[in-house]
Amino acid sequence: MIDVELFPYRLPLIRPWRAAHKTLSVRQGALVRLRDAEGHEGWGDCAPLPSRDDPGGVVAALSAWCRTPKTTALADLPPEARWAIEIAQADLAARQRGLALWRHLGGQHGVVSTNAAVGPLSGDIDERLRAARAQGYAIAKIKVGLGPVEEEIASLRGLAYAGLSLRLDANRAWTDREAERFLTAIRNLPIDAVEEPFAQPATHKFAALQPRLPYALAIDESLLDLTFQALASPPAARRWVVKPARLGSLAAIRVLQRMAQASGVEIVFTTVVDSAIGVTAVAHLAAALAPVSVHGLATSAWLASDVAPFLRVESGRILLGEAPGLGVTPSLPLPQ
Repeated sequence: MIDVELFPYRLPLIRPWRAAHKTLSVRQGALVRLRDAEGHEGWGDCAPLPSRDDPGGVVAALSAWCRTPKTTALADLPPEARWAIEIAQADLAARQRGLALWRHLGGQHGVVSTNAAVGPLSGDIDERLRAARAQGYAIAKIKVGLGPVEEEIASLRGLAYAGLSLRLDANRAWTDREAERFLTAIRNLPIDAVEEPFAQPATHKFAALQPRLPYALAIDESLLDLTFQALASPPAARRWVVKPARLGSLAAIRVLQRMAQASGVEIVFTTVVDSAIGVTAVAHLAAALAPVSVHGLATSAWLASDVAPFLRVESGRILLGEAPGLGVTPSLPLPQ
């Protein structure tokens, strides 16, 4: 017999998380807890993506499932709700086995590299980059597409990089002409990748520009808009950025990972300033499925409060350890 319970939360950010089309100031969602007769627990995080028009509806659907889990099919739930349930089930199974979740999922190492999330290309960006380097990060992620293209190019050329490589995320900010201008103008800078440059993404646009660039183009939110097969054969971009909650199931993520591996595409896992439970779950998945990549998981410092202490980050690496399951347990009651 498995008991199911839902715990809503509301987590304000220390400062707004800005992207080209959204500004996030608070993270809302709910944790689902599964508990067996022996007292083992499994936790999952349902954090509706900011792009959703009805985030409350996602949590409501999960709440309904928690009341009648045997009568509501998982396939009928929104992906973020399915993801929370599947992670809770995996966490519970790992704790029952006495294994860390990354081991339960087939991983060999409990350490995950991550980039620093330093925010927008504005204001005290040089100071934020120096702080990231001092903390041991090798890659810093910056939000671009928030100002005129020429101004952002000039800003990037004038940065003090402090020995860092940059990941730039445009969140579909630019016209085709603006994207090509920006991408070619930064060819000689220490760029690791640029995510989602096109306002109207298409497979042929990525495929036309990627061979001309020394860094990776990365596809994130467009993964569900463009077919995986078209993106993979041959690869239109060198990197796919995967938010597991958007796909909704471990099985779908494993299929995507196998397709990427067969096509020579790198997989990077990330979240959207999720709670400590949500980020930790994705870190375990990253350790199991993409252990050599540098992922986008160091976002907990953006939260003014959290549902649990986050795992240690040392020199740009998340240390997952050998504690059973996720290795973290929420502190109840949750912030509201």
